[in-house]
Amino acid sequence: MRLLILCLIMSSLLFGQNGEVEDIHPCDDPLLKIAQLEGIKSIPIKDMYRFKKLMKSCEEQGGGKQIEQIIYRDWERDFRRAKLMDSWTSTFSICVFLVAIYYFAGLVLATT
Repeated sequence: MRLLILCLIMSSLLFGQNGEVEDIHPCDDPLLKIAQLEGIKSIPIKDMYRFKKLMKSCEEQGGGKQIEQIIYRDWERDFRRAKLMDSWTSTFSICVFLVAIYYFAGLVLATT
């Protein structure tokens, strides 16, 4: 039994995974690349904590320009989408106003 345990311990030490961790720059993370290409809203909710942590560490290690670009591009994308809805909103409000007028006019005419 001792020999079996000793063999298991020795084999785990000999064939174990490499303990050296590569020094990866946080600005090269694929999550930041996704945010750069598709926007911050494309990041899954489960990865948002990791993303915020990556942004902070990237900014600390000199990637401030990259983080600013990600935020600016996301803001620009939202601004362009909001411009598309700008004219639709005023048209919608006019329609709602007309429906309300017709509704109240119908109530007045129906009760008299």
